[in-house]
Amino acid sequence: MSKDISPEEMFSLNKKVLVDIRSPAEYDDFHIPGAVNIPLFDNEEKALIGYIYRTSGMEKARRLGEKIAEEKIGRIYSELRSLKEKYEDVIIYCWRGGLRSLKLCEVMERMGLTLYRLKGGYRAYRQFILSDMKKILSSITFVVLTGKTGVGKTKILRELKKRKLPIIDLEELAGDRGSVFGNLGRSRKLSQKMFDALLYEEIKNCKSGVVFTEDESKRIGRIHLPEAFWNRKEKGLYIEITASLNTRIENILEEYTSFQGWEEYVEKALFKIAKYLGTERFKYLKKLLRDKEYKKAVHFLIVEYYDKKYKLTGKPSLKINADNLQECVSKLEEFYISLKDESEIPNPSIQGG
Repeated sequence: MSKDISPEEMFSLNKKVLVDIRSPAEYDDFHIPGAVNIPLFDNEEKALIGYIYRTSGMEKARRLGEKIAEEKIGRIYSELRSLKEKYEDVIIYCWRGGLRSLKLCEVMERMGLTLYRLKGGYRAYRQFILSDMKKILSSITFVVLTGKTGVGKTKILRELKKRKLPIIDLEELAGDRGSVFGNLGRSRKLSQKMFDALLYEEIKNCKSGVVFTEDESKRIGRIHLPEAFWNRKEKGLYIEITASLNTRIENILEEYTSFQGWEEYVEKALFKIAKYLGTERFKYLKKLLRDKEYKKAVHFLIVEYYDKKYKLTGKPSLKINADNLQECVSKLEEFYISLKDESEIPNPSIQGG
């Protein structure tokens, strides 16, 4: 017999698969990470049912939904049975754990297929992860990389990850760099709900009480960091990453100019900062870009815009130079090991220039 399962109970199951039965558009907007989409209604059918509900009432909408779903039951049963053969537990969910998941589980039960139904649906899952995130974060100490634009904080995080050190790359999760040019080369438009779910998975899977992350503002593009994460990050151990102007220019060019159509994107994005530069400097910057004087343009942006806006967060525990990337990462690894072994900040003698 199918039965309800809470989000907390769901996470205790090992060989499970989650099945999101909402429409493809709903699934694409946000879903539980790892869930399979087996929709009861396609996007057009879902829109039609919603229209009938608004114009003719719940009963007519329900009957229409049942009629559409009946025509798909054979296919859905086949797909769910295949999953059941691979996994011990198949968990069905919709938005609120309402009629869609309830009726489907009842029909599958009559056809001999026993399933779980996520109690409260995605909404209950979201409430649980935001609450549980706060609990998990209480046992994590963040090592926060801070520093001026272009010093290579994201490159450093990637190298730390290669060395199997725990990191949370917020910009990668958000699909945005959080700057004027943040969306350059990023095609994914992430919803807040999806970001929170992905962030929870990262935090839950941390096997260490010490985790590297980058200093970010509360907002990364259109994404807002959950309050619990932001508060914990603010209490972390800050390390200021420095680099020469040449290194910073090279890092920025490497990060932002490897995408097709970047020139057009950058030229449009510049209008967001035009008021900070003033008319003459803005014209000069546009001329540099059109003349393909890219190094000069980046140099100009660093000196005339980014560095003027930069504010150091608190008093860093260390300052490490990143002109030599691998040396910088090795010093951060040493710092991490000292925290893990001694549960205290190491002697600043390891700091770089």
